[in-house]
Amino acid sequence: MDTTNSGLNYAGFCIADKIDLVGYKLQFPDMLVASTSKELYYQYSATKYLYLLSYGVAVFSDMSVSEISAHIERIKPYCSNSRESLKEDEFKVKVADQEGMIELTFDALSLGRFDHAVNKMIMMHLAQSVALDYYNGMSQSLLSELKDYTQYMEIHGKVKLSHKKALKFIGKSLNAKNSIAQNLYILDSPETAWEDEYLDRLHNTLAKHFELVQRYREIDSTLKIIEDNLEVYISYNHHRESSRLEWIIIILIIIEVIDTFASKW
Repeated sequence: MDTTNSGLNYAGFCIADKIDLVGYKLQFPDMLVASTSKELYYQYSATKYLYLLSYGVAVFSDMSVSEISAHIERIKPYCSNSRESLKEDEFKVKVADQEGMIELTFDALSLGRFDHAVNKMIMMHLAQSVALDYYNGMSQSLLSELKDYTQYMEIHGKVKLSHKKALKFIGKSLNAKNSIAQNLYILDSPETAWEDEYLDRLHNTLAKHFELVQRYREIDSTLKIIEDNLEVYISYNHHRESSRLEWIIIILIIIEVIDTFASKW
């Protein structure tokens, strides 16, 4: 694969919870280079590419703002829970005439090799980065909301969070953890890098640059804190419900005793 441009600009967007890749592929089969159940990879010119991930991320190479907007509008009908406020990340790659070169500078990554495997590796890591941004925002939002409930408990001495609400929080945090585990290859090398030393080096360089492992662990830690806090709320709610049932039983017994005495008199 040749590229006539010495530099490529990548932009990744988290546009939905899920993208129906099967439906999109059937409708837009032209320019498709590679596909799996989790990704679609299109080439439109020597430098223009589109990479779609099933977990709701689209990555574009060397496309203008208007071209990106047009593609996103075309993708939206195949999205589940489309997002109006899009998470975005950018990256620049320069292609150098130096075989085996992988050099990361302040503003760009310089490579001595550029083909579909290399391009997909770059786009995959950018997709993971923008997805982690979304999950980090979700976890921080949950943690912030949880802090409001703990502050209320500290000030008023009672719990404002209901049992149902606590279960919803746990559901959101578990869904986020499951989505990361199912869709993102954060802690392991992709299969394409197992038998290609250059791709393995590139994977390690990109993972370090985007700080994927550290960011994943931070999100995982935040979600664990949320779960631990919510377990306390759920335990308290169970205790409160048990106490309420005990009082109801006591009151019913008292009523029964009073009724018994009243009937005798």
